Amino acid sequence: MLEAFLVPILPVLFIALLGALLSRTTTWLDNPALGQMVTNIGLPALLIHSLLNMQMDLSGMGLLILAMASTLVLSAVVTLVVLRLCGQPIRRYLSVLVNPNTGNLGIPVVFALFGEQALAIAVVVSSVVTISHFTLGVSVMSGSFAPRQLLRNAPALALLVAALLLGLDLQPPGFVMKTLDMVGGITLPIMLMMLGRSLADLKFGRSTEWTPLLLMAVYRPLVGLAAAATVVWVLGMDELEARVLMVQAAMPVAVISYVLTLRYEGPTDRVAGLILLSIPTSFAVVGILAHFWL
Repeated sequence: MLEAFLVPILPVLFIALLGALLSRTTTWLDNPALGQMVTNIGLPALLIHSLLNMQMDLSGMGLLILAMASTLVLSAVVTLVVLRLCGQPIRRYLSVLVNPNTGNLGIPVVFALFGEQALAIAVVVSSVVTISHFTLGVSVMSGSFAPRQLLRNAPALALLVAALLLGLDLQPPGFVMKTLDMVGGITLPIMLMMLGRSLADLKFGRSTEWTPLLLMAVYRPLVGLAAAATVVWVLGMDELEARVLMVQAAMPVAVISYVLTLRYEGPTDRVAGLILLSIPTSFAVVGILAHFWL
């Protein structure tokens, strides 16, 4: 069973490692426009193509959105209580511990474990988390919320386009679907290499306290998994959707949380350490889940 888990996961890790290596030895990944291209073109193309190719109906997509949104809300409520009890600043850690890395790690992991049939589910789930980063994340860390930011959120807009096409039962011409497939095909490897680059660029300081961070790193995938399992049970989701939701919810702290922490002058060294520590704990949780259920 361990081999069955490692065989699809190792390529994900090696591509991320390649990104880290390239960031140390070349400038190939240094252009910030690369990340913008993936977010604004690659991921929307992947989302639209996957949803239409899977022929998911509008109600099915709505259920996925509801499931992930409910998972995040439940995780946020529990985490709010835990942070208060532990005396940790809610503004600094609520979004960090609630929003998992469902994008440049979660989507490739789901694809590796479950194949192309799970890709559309993973991308919808990831889009909900992306919206959460720019609502819960920005509003909590900054103390304010600007709804206009969602209008510039390409995955959210792509989700609306896909919903419109599904609702009207419209299928783009074959050449459009092929174009979306080719553009979306560049997304996963670039996302993984960008993740590796981001991890290699993390900055740690002397104030990094590793013991509480280790506890948070264990907490992050566990609270996400528990919340997702509760939502799956309440909503009665089918097996593939349930598996994808639970794996995505158990992903580590997102790199974008570090970016937002840096932007709003939070404890960047601690969040960097938390990202690093939560990756192995997340994979351990997913590995145990795979052994008993996946």
